Amino acid sequence: MSETQYGLGALKVFNVLDKLEGHPPRTNFNVFRLDGKYNLRIARVEGRFPWHRHTNGDEGWLILKGRLRIDVEGGPSLEMGPLEGTMIPKGLVHSPLALEEDTVVAVFNVDGFQHEFRDANPDLGAFSENDAR
Repeated sequence: MSETQYGLGALKVFNVLDKLEGHPPRTNFNVFRLDGKYNLRIARVEGRFPWHRHTNGDEGWLILKGRLRIDVEGGPSLEMGPLEGTMIPKGLVHSPLALEEDTVVAVFNVDGFQHEFRDANPDLGAFSENDAR
């Protein structure tokens, strides 16, 4: 990572894959917090993430590496590969599924993003949301 100082602060360059190195799949890192309202998260995903919806905002997806399918309750599935993305509207029940090992995604959402899971005790694996260092 390189850093350059400017009068208003520091600009940092980082590598997404380096940030994920050594962390289990489904560990999400908040890379950017914009204007105290929005986040850009990155994650390495595997398997199926439990069925859920978001109650306080839309969710944008961008596939950086690998392939991902998002199954949608009552609708067709979406399959995406590198540099493809979609936006999941607030309230839509969905479940992402990694179709390839080592799939890496960028996810855009509001700060304080909320998940409401369909099952009472979903298997979240190592899911967590941390700030990138």
